[in-house]
Amino acid sequence: MSYRLLPAFSLYLAGSYRYFAGLYNDIHIAIGTTFHFLSGSARPVREKKEIGKPKLELLTNPGIGVELNSIEFDTIFPVFFKYYVKHPIGKAMLKNWEEVPVESVQISFFVKQYMDNPKAAKIVERLGPGEEREIEIYGLFTNKVLEITEGTTVSALINVTYREEGEEVNKEYIETIRLENRNAVTWDDDRKASAYVTAKDPAVLTFARNVSGLIKGKTYRGVDKNMIIAIALHETLDLYGIGYVVDPTTPYVEFSENKLAIDYLQFPKQTLEFMAGDCDDLSILYSSLLEAVGVETAFVTTPGHIFVAFTLTMTPDEARKKFLYPDDLIFREDKVWLPVEITARNRGFIKAWEMGAKEWRENAAEGLSGFFPIHEGWELYEPVGFPGVTLITMPARDQITIAFQNEVESFIEREISLRVKKLEAEIGRQQSSIVLSNKIGVLYARYGLDEKALERFSEILTKREYLPALINTGNIHFLKGEMQKARIYYKRAEIVEPDNPKVLLSVARVNHELENYGTAREAYDKLQEIDPALADRFAYLSLRGQEASRAADLEAVKGVVLWDEE
Repeated sequence: MSYRLLPAFSLYLAGSYRYFAGLYNDIHIAIGTTFHFLSGSARPVREKKEIGKPKLELLTNPGIGVELNSIEFDTIFPVFFKYYVKHPIGKAMLKNWEEVPVESVQISFFVKQYMDNPKAAKIVERLGPGEEREIEIYGLFTNKVLEITEGTTVSALINVTYREEGEEVNKEYIETIRLENRNAVTWDDDRKASAYVTAKDPAVLTFARNVSGLIKGKTYRGVDKNMIIAIALHETLDLYGIGYVVDPTTPYVEFSENKLAIDYLQFPKQTLEFMAGDCDDLSILYSSLLEAVGVETAFVTTPGHIFVAFTLTMTPDEARKKFLYPDDLIFREDKVWLPVEITARNRGFIKAWEMGAKEWRENAAEGLSGFFPIHEGWELYEPVGFPGVTLITMPARDQITIAFQNEVESFIEREISLRVKKLEAEIGRQQSSIVLSNKIGVLYARYGLDEKALERFSEILTKREYLPALINTGNIHFLKGEMQKARIYYKRAEIVEPDNPKVLLSVARVNHELENYGTAREAYDKLQEIDPALADRFAYLSLRGQEASRAADLEAVKGVVLWDEE
């Protein structure tokens, strides 16, 4: 009979009767102890049990080997399944109950329904006797988690492996975790909304590229090309029927204040399907459409609200000189951003811009505004593809064109009308002013109102050979591709002032276009002597053919002319 007091120690009582062929017999009684040398295969295993949330209860009794003393999981959101590869979903506390150190301790995490393979945590090279160590747990989820439309509870397998005295030991724990629905998010980090900006979604690409393709040949001189696209997309969303509605169950104004409250955000594909959304949903959609055609965007937040800003292609200095109201823009890190109040539906792009600018100014002045570029958000929260197919029925092409043109012309009118009135009033006071009339012509020319501009310049040239009017008239014909007409006016300008840098540049460029390379080179060499900086800006003029064309594209000067306002 024996009784094991400890895994390695037993007491025993033994008895026997011995008989030796009638010669001798006796009774043998023994009391003693036994020591057991344990191996990995003979090691007692603690009973496995499922632990409730939010964390595993601390074990108060001594354990065997390396045990999980506790485990905690954060709220898991399917939309961030890429994020969890490098950022922990929870943490566990390991403890070595043995009197000897263990090595190569590793935890792996696996959810059968939503992971193809377990995700291992960082290896703990050594865990001393009685030592505890906190380990971060990661998840390698697949995009199947995006099929979760309602929050669900699933089983997770946590595997612990380590080596003790040269032998490998393996333990398994079953945990119950909760996965939120695919539209769930919290506003503890406003950059999280970037994950919903799915610029490569087929529905988003279809919508955005249809619009950008339609207006491709309808650019307006003087209007930033990113602004052209933004206006077209904004007006097309109105024609499509997108509306603004406040979600009564998860209004942004309330949930943005409670950083841990779970909000419901729509993917852009869903907003196109539902044809409506909250301020966050519409911001995500508009940002996605702009990003789909290469326009960089950002989320702008104010207390209880979110809207969008997008970049212009010009520098801050250029924007301050060009725009009538530069305070309607946002200047950050050498970029120019234009804010748009996306919830102002059916009121036109210009009105949405004015409202967004006002909201930004008022809240930025009090330090209450936030600014979150989407590309920076994507570095942490990658966008994810939304499952399913959405059929997009675009508005009629002529409707899009008309709405777009009307809004662009409204912008041009806003930018130049007040300036023209002021110049006209000054001309009236001075009776006549060629300089001021030329300035008005340049205003028209910058925004592509060529007929009005030519009318001004022509009126001046009937009075005298005014150099700026000659150059500006030549510029209009140059931009329209009417090189022979442009050459005539540049030649007249050359007669008036042959060593003027703008004249030399104009003569060189028009002759280069006409492949009169000898004349072009002569004018360009002279320009290099008089104004080397200007010559360097148009260095393509020293080349010919395709090589010159590629250089002009690289220098971004192909459609650039120098207007003369003097």
